[in-house]
Amino acid sequence: MSNLLATLFAVLDCNAWSVSQLTSWTDQLISRLESPKIWLINLSINGSVNGCLEVIFDAMRESNVLLPDDIGDLMAGLILLRFDNGEFSSAEVAKTHLIDVIDAYGTNCVDAEAAGELDLNDAVYNKFREMAKQAMRYLDIEQLLETERPLIEVQ
Repeated sequence: MSNLLATLFAVLDCNAWSVSQLTSWTDQLISRLESPKIWLINLSINGSVNGCLEVIFDAMRESNVLLPDDIGDLMAGLILLRFDNGEFSSAEVAKTHLIDVIDAYGTNCVDAEAAGELDLNDAVYNKFREMAKQAMRYLDIEQLLETERPLIEVQ
C-alpha cells in the first residue's frame, strides 16, 4: 500500500496516531508547501477522529481513491505495533482489537475466527507488522514532498 489517504485513514482509525499527532504532522507538512490542498488544511483544523476521517474520505472521493484490498492487513499491523509498544493491557485485549479489524476489513492471510487462535508473534502477524512499519515510514514528510506533491499541493 502506498496511498497517502488510505494510510492516513488506517493510522487514525486504528488509533496508531491521535488527532493531535495527526494535526501536528499535518501542520508540519503544510508549513513545507507553498499551496497546500484544501483537504490538508481541513485535516489540520479538525478536532475529532470522526471529523478527520470524514475529511480523508472526502479527499478520497475527490481523488477517486478507494481503500485498497490490503487495508485490513495494514490495520492489523498497526494494531500489532501498538501491542508491541505496550499500548494494550494484555495480548487478549490486542487480539480483541485485531479480530474487530479483521472482521470489519478482512485480510489476505487470516480470517477473524482464526485470528484469535494465532500467537501474536506468528509469521502472518509479522508480515502485517512489516507492512505497518513500511506505511509509517511512508508518512515521512520529506518522502511525501518528493512522491506525493500532486495529492498534497495545488499545482
